[in-house]
Amino acid sequence: MPEERPMPNAALRVLLDAIEEVMGENGTKAVLNAGGLSKYINNYPPKDLEMKATFAEYGAVQQAVEEFYGPRGARAMLLRIGRATFQFGLRDQPAILGLVGVALKALPEKTRMKLILERMANAAVERVNQPTTLIEEEDAFYFVVDQCPCAWRPAHDKPCCYTTMGVLMEAMAWTTGKFYKVEEVACIANGATNCVYRIPKQPTEE
Repeated sequence: MPEERPMPNAALRVLLDAIEEVMGENGTKAVLNAGGLSKYINNYPPKDLEMKATFAEYGAVQQAVEEFYGPRGARAMLLRIGRATFQFGLRDQPAILGLVGVALKALPEKTRMKLILERMANAAVERVNQPTTLIEEEDAFYFVVDQCPCAWRPAHDKPCCYTTMGVLMEAMAWTTGKFYKVEEVACIANGATNCVYRIPKQPTEE
């Protein structure tokens, strides 16, 4: 288990708000109890950037959701939670997403995608204590996360960071109005050195 790593209160708060939106108040309480985080029941972290929450807590909440629904059901729920996390972040905590005062309308679609992903990667570094880089290739962007809450979760046999996948999917939907199939192609929880998310430059035909 890696050393304790702090993150801003707001990052954990946005996740808990999103879980409550998707799972309801009682479901959230069950998850917090199961994750050993009962101190947050009816006592969510404040919406500020003080580094009082931890990556371990964020990971424990995700793990508790997974155990609540089982591996198969958890994927769909954590993707929904991730999408809600982006929306709560956009509304309440745009600083942790790097989206304060961003203006997109006049830009071409791929430029918009790159700008938002760069902003999110920079904010992860500067605000969330999460080293992150963006790599652009001809057909896709790769969002590379060097420190992830999944490192504080049990080992998995396949990538498990569905919340972040949902955040990135919703970010692209918000940016372009289209659905992009984000995939986690490497994951710390199953032995990789970092978590890598592939965002294709072509949307999925719906």
